[in-house]
Amino acid sequence: MPLDADKVKSFWDAQAKKSKHLKLEAVANLEEDPKLLEEKIEIEKHKIMGKINLDKSKRVLDLGSGAGQWSLRFAELAKEVVAVEYSAEMCDLARSEAEKLGVNNIDFVTSPAQDYQSDELFDFIFISGLLIYLDDEECELLVSRCAQHINARGDLFLRDGTGIKGRHEISNKYSEDLDAYYSATYRTPEEYINLFTDNGFSLVNHEDMFEAGSSLNKWEETRLRVYQFKCNS
Repeated sequence: MPLDADKVKSFWDAQAKKSKHLKLEAVANLEEDPKLLEEKIEIEKHKIMGKINLDKSKRVLDLGSGAGQWSLRFAELAKEVVAVEYSAEMCDLARSEAEKLGVNNIDFVTSPAQDYQSDELFDFIFISGLLIYLDDEECELLVSRCAQHINARGDLFLRDGTGIKGRHEISNKYSEDLDAYYSATYRTPEEYINLFTDNGFSLVNHEDMFEAGSSLNKWEETRLRVYQFKCNS
């Protein structure tokens, strides 16, 4: 069942408005329990930041940058970060946070990630919580453009929800936790891996974000996973 792009965008625009009473990380992570949020942030930071290789000579492309939480972390290590987010409200949140923190090496771009194009090449591409909100054609377009935007032997990380019992689709279903209607497509690990390897990337590693039995694994059908790829060219 195809995703309704307008409804997905409306969902994230509404999420941004929750910043009036939630922390920035809670808005982006869809986790409103303070204790679980703190645990989630620490585990994710350790798992992702411990694997990336950035320095002040490198450029980063953050696709689906949301409220900018990952862009802000990358900006501390990299020369420049381009943060692409299609919700103007989320992009405004991220820009405001960067200004508050005095971070000036992030270029915020309001655009659907799959439509973003640049003449510049990047050393590291990060895709976070994005592909579950795109249909198959949009995913294919986005990944093919990633292959055009990355330097030879550059690194790409995908952090996204994954169907563990097969492809899992949610279509405009009301979530009590989020107090909103929600749509997403959770692809299998094999689907994600094939999507990238068919477009010129090789798989380095992939794993669940949280250990088995973690209270952060809330749904039996899905898991948050991280996939590490390298550009073959």
